[in-house]
Amino acid sequence: MVALLLAMTLVVQDSGAFLVRLGNDTVSLEQYNRTATQLRGEYVLRTPRSVHRIYAAELNPDGTIRRFELITHNIGGAPGPMETRSSVVFSGDSAVMTSDGQTQRIAVPKGIWPYGFYGFGMMEQMARWSRGKGQDSVRFPALTSADQMSSGVIRKAGGDTLVFLFDQGYLAGVGPFTFRLDSQGHLTWLTGKGSTLQMEVQRVASVPMAQAGPMFANRPLGQLSPRDTARASIGGAAVWVDFGRPMKRGREIFGNVVPWNSVWRTGANEATQFSTSVDLVIGGATVPAGKYTLWTLPTQNGWKLIINKQTGQWGTEYDARQDLVRVDAKVETLATPVERMVIAFEPGTTPAALTVSWDKTKVSVPISKK
Repeated sequence: MVALLLAMTLVVQDSGAFLVRLGNDTVSLEQYNRTATQLRGEYVLRTPRSVHRIYAAELNPDGTIRRFELITHNIGGAPGPMETRSSVVFSGDSAVMTSDGQTQRIAVPKGIWPYGFYGFGMMEQMARWSRGKGQDSVRFPALTSADQMSSGVIRKAGGDTLVFLFDQGYLAGVGPFTFRLDSQGHLTWLTGKGSTLQMEVQRVASVPMAQAGPMFANRPLGQLSPRDTARASIGGAAVWVDFGRPMKRGREIFGNVVPWNSVWRTGANEATQFSTSVDLVIGGATVPAGKYTLWTLPTQNGWKLIINKQTGQWGTEYDARQDLVRVDAKVETLATPVERMVIAFEPGTTPAALTVSWDKTKVSVPISKK
């Protein structure tokens, strides 16, 4: 591994740097160098803990990956090893994976890509390969760990704009990420707006990589949208909602992060789950005992709460055909913004209410035992 990383100091044909932000928080800094046969990059990442990663790839003539190596340094001192090393060698329909001295061979689709979030030099390489196909839409398989594979698509969206989306396997529903690949094959910007990871990536002339580690080591962001559970007893019935809690981070939320007139997962990551042990009346509609997912439809003229019969899916997998009910919700403007989105029950009101609060908006529907 060390030999490969040293070899990456050969004549550089291309290089770049990326600044990754989520609202007013810097999530990571990255820089990379590329030759005709190799790609090397490093980035400092602040979520969920602070780490410094170095990646190195040997490229096939068509731009795909023959060998990939990754070193992760635990710069924040969080629990766990201070350094991990892994590598994978692709040959035909198999991959030989080595992680901290343990080796295994697995069957994989030919041309599979090693994939990890926040390695945008690697995403740029995938996009260059996709453009080289000369097609409007190119499918790709991806290896995300020793036992997890996914597949997705990179498609043209007009001009130099492309869209990257996972639609099958372990990461199904992750994306879409919309980005620009210029005429030189450089990823110039990327946005996750509308996806489950609403980061903004900007290509910059350089980043202070030498200072990034010390600067961010003791400033981890934690989970960007941690899960939480709201519980209540409604007329003696056990009711709960499990949801991801994104933060405002200086952004305008409704009409921007959460667009108007589109069904929203009402949280982050996995779909928001709802469970009741007895039949309820929510917003005037009967909801039988059982498990559901909760969604909302925000508009500038009012909101609707949606209770859907599909469960266990990712937060972008909404199927309107499985709606149980849609009910009108009351909307209030808050004097003080709510930084981290919260779903709560207010059993002390008459009737009790299920509420969603974020930024300066509070949405509520009455809820009672049938």
